[in-house]
Amino acid sequence: MKPRWQQFAVGVGLLIAAVFLQRIPALIIGRTLDVLLLGSHRYTLPLVPVSWLPKTESGQAILTISVLGAAIITESTAKWYGSLVYEKISLQTLHEIRTDVFATAAALPITYHDDRDHGDIVSVVNDDVDTLADLFAGGRDGLLYGGGLVSAFTFMMVLNWQLAVLLLAVPVVLVVTARVYASLLEPRYDAVRESIGAVNVQIQDAIQGLATVKAFAGEPIERARVEAVSNSYKESMWSTIRLRIAYNGISWFCGTVGIWGLFLLGGYWILTGPPLFFTVELSAGNLLTFLIYAESFLDPTRRLAVHVVDKVESGQAAARRVVAIHQHDTPDVDNLSELTGTGSVEYDDVSFTYKNTGDYNQENSETLTNVSFTAESGEFIGIVGSTGAGKSTLMQLLFRFYEPDAGTVRIDGHDITAADAANLREYIGYVSQDPFLFPSTVAENIAYGDQNPDREAVIAAANDADAHEFITTLPTEYDTAVGERGTNLSGGQRQRIAIARALYHDPEILVFDEATSHVDNETEAAIQQRLATSAGDRTIFAIAHRLSTVRTADRILVLDDGEIIERGTHDDLVAADGIYADLWRVQIGTVATANDGTNSRTETELIE
Repeated sequence: MKPRWQQFAVGVGLLIAAVFLQRIPALIIGRTLDVLLLGSHRYTLPLVPVSWLPKTESGQAILTISVLGAAIITESTAKWYGSLVYEKISLQTLHEIRTDVFATAAALPITYHDDRDHGDIVSVVNDDVDTLADLFAGGRDGLLYGGGLVSAFTFMMVLNWQLAVLLLAVPVVLVVTARVYASLLEPRYDAVRESIGAVNVQIQDAIQGLATVKAFAGEPIERARVEAVSNSYKESMWSTIRLRIAYNGISWFCGTVGIWGLFLLGGYWILTGPPLFFTVELSAGNLLTFLIYAESFLDPTRRLAVHVVDKVESGQAAARRVVAIHQHDTPDVDNLSELTGTGSVEYDDVSFTYKNTGDYNQENSETLTNVSFTAESGEFIGIVGSTGAGKSTLMQLLFRFYEPDAGTVRIDGHDITAADAANLREYIGYVSQDPFLFPSTVAENIAYGDQNPDREAVIAAANDADAHEFITTLPTEYDTAVGERGTNLSGGQRQRIAIARALYHDPEILVFDEATSHVDNETEAAIQQRLATSAGDRTIFAIAHRLSTVRTADRILVLDDGEIIERGTHDDLVAADGIYADLWRVQIGTVATANDGTNSRTETELIE
């Protein structure tokens, strides 16, 4: 709120002024009752000189109506414009909070997101930021109710200070009980916000995996899971509602007893004179006005104790989750400005272990152990190994998705841990096995990250990725929407667009993580040929299960259990007759069949 505190002050000031103006009609009506209807007092108006007042009853009635009309119009105008200013600034502030918390969440390292469900983060950015509106509403209402309370009490003191002091007993009771109410409400709202996050996580997971759910007829299972988390939300919310209703009844009872007690005491006072230790006179008109003020005094007091506390506790529970994301901000580091752009990469005795920070009671497992190799500029490095050998992790360290526990990763001789992560990633293009496409057009997906995309460069990248031909068959070619996560395209088409996206930014280093796993052999060969032509001096890393992908690599690294156990060209590794040679024989079919004891065709025959 700080950048716009002046506008907030204007909005709140107008709203509080409206509250004070709201008290004028009741005061005038009470005076009018005594003067014009009962004839028990001389006609006067607050802050108006007696010489200005008309002498006739008709003139007094006209003036009274005019003052009432002016007060009502002024009050309505102040309330309307004050609400307009306050609500506009509140929405703008919430918009900036949502944008800022998303930017912070997106900038946090992968390790932060590994420990959290994506649905819960979405819940913070969307639901919890929306709930922060309760803080703005609670703050506004607190000021308004506070202004109403002060203004009503001020006018009551003018009318009859003894009755006003007596009435203070009610808000004292409400304030004491409100503190107890707030302490009981806080943990309940924390539970509500957490349960909303759990509901979002479960629904998001079920919708994203809907094809799998349907394939295994798992709808009843997912329904039961959603029912379980929804029931948890229902129970936590019901606990909050029960407490709110109970305290609402207590506050309403206190307010009602206060009003009826005043009415009975005031009626007795008028009929018999000041009772007990009271000394001030009380007229019927003053009692009517006092009762109106008493209602406008006790009602804000009750609302402060019930509604404002409820909104503030709800908003604070949401704020704690929003602030928690900001508390993970990463420190600033120097930009990687010294890169020469040649794209050489060095791993120097690198070890890395995933840290299990979740609820699983597992020992930390070492993923990479003392890995060392150098990739010169323009080299094609193949990385192979069994599932879980550490292939993808090896490349994730290059992007600084994770930091090595020991050793150093360098680009062009510079330690990448001293680099700004966003700047570093400008030098590296990445294509994953299951690429993510945004629900926009083909061209926008290829040029993603470029604020001013070049159409010719988009087409050139598509050509290099062997995607141009199929794109031109789409309904509106490059302007065709790909759907959510690219659902309007086949797996191979999504893969080729992802490759085009990596090539569009012309990085010095390219990383392909099973990038051709969804395309057929013919398309894979075409892509490889085009990449060989367009790669130029780029350094290329290719993670592959399909060994044909890396057969032409300058060097192949074979990983097993986090260690490089073999390295060399394809021919060298086949001749060495180690793990790579075994993998190669399996893939080309030279392993004997298990059932009939006959052998498959020879390697030479298969290659031919």
